[in-house]
Amino acid sequence: MTVLGWAEQRTSAMTVWDVGILKIYCVLFGMIVGAYIPTLVTRNVWWLAAAVLILGGRSGYRWLTAKAG
Repeated sequence: MTVLGWAEQRTSAMTVWDVGILKIYCVLFGMIVGAYIPTLVTRNVWWLAAAVLILGGRSGYRWLTAKAG
């Protein structure tokens, strides 16, 4: 089994609540890193904003066009 196969198997075992908690954890971790290393954020704000738009757009597109089943 490949690493990606293993990761997909583990991810399919997660519930909506697990994914929501993971998202909140990631946001809080990012806020802590941003608070302790503010130059990292201010120096790269446009790259971070671009990443948010691209990844958010991709996730939103996949969510809106997903087939139920």
